[in-house]
Amino acid sequence: MEGDRFITDSGLAMAKAATLTKEAGLSGLEFGLAIPGTVGGAVWANAGAHESEVASVLVEASVLRSGGAEERLDPAGLGLAYRESILKHAHEGAPDIVTQAIFRLAPAEPALITQRLDDIRRWRQTHQPLGIPSAGSVFRNPSPELSAGRLIDELGLKGHRMGGASVSEKHANFIVNDQKGSAADVRRLAEHVQATVLRERGIELRLEIVFAGDWSGWTPAAVTAT
Repeated sequence: MEGDRFITDSGLAMAKAATLTKEAGLSGLEFGLAIPGTVGGAVWANAGAHESEVASVLVEASVLRSGGAEERLDPAGLGLAYRESILKHAHEGAPDIVTQAIFRLAPAEPALITQRLDDIRRWRQTHQPLGIPSAGSVFRNPSPELSAGRLIDELGLKGHRMGGASVSEKHANFIVNDQKGSAADVRRLAEHVQATVLRERGIELRLEIVFAGDWSGWTPAAVTAT
């Protein structure tokens, strides 16, 4: 901590960052409690939840570029947008890596921050499939007014299964795994959801998650509107 700045290595879990900054009386990273990943991953994807995102509090990130040089980039330099950054489009096989991040936060009473964290925790317990392996939030929201989960729910896709992967009955924008499913099951189901939403509503859902590994032999499902 340096005044209102929180400086951390990229490997720190976002949930831990939320609790550490609370203890320091700094507000702004409470949403990190709902991010199932590290600071580096959160910067890479401009992760967000509960009407907050990394771009709103990030000062700069140290990035190890594919050529070996290290740079410090602010949100504009990182190209941060809704679940987007230039890091997501780095050369495959030699990706740029976030090594450190600096956040600017606001002083607040720890009791108020604790209340905010408790509210987020209760919301997640009520609305998300916690305790079950999942891919997290699978699709980006088409607009601020229209959530992907609502669209998928309205089309009756909750519970739809392919192999060991299924659309969560608790939150339609989560794909859960019965511990026997494969990444291919998840991808096949995600593409089925995309195709259904496009066919029925004319809306193209974009993935929020990224499928790692070699998918060069994968044949995507046909996604066409009627």
